[in-house]
Amino acid sequence: MHTVTVTVAVSPVSFPAGTQPAGIRVTLGTLAPVVVAVAPYVATFSDVPAGDHPVSAQAVDASGNTLGDVVTASVTVAPDAVQVDIPASISVQVS
Repeated sequence: MHTVTVTVAVSPVSFPAGTQPAGIRVTLGTLAPVVVAVAPYVATFSDVPAGDHPVSAQAVDASGNTLGDVVTASVTVAPDAVQVDIPASISVQVS
């Protein structure tokens, strides 16, 4: 299992007065979403299994409603490497 860190760059957009922003909701595959309330918008996911995972980020208000467009990407988490001893040379001695 691996740890994946997602950093979200943002651009300010105007919304009607009274809108109460709650932050950026970041999702990674089927893991529970993370809402990052303040900049810098960085979400960390632990115990991510190997494989291809979709990633998305979207602003949300205090009621959980989405604000603006969703931004998507994907990440590939490689499986853990296994160290195996492989013969590099052989030495034979005859007496």
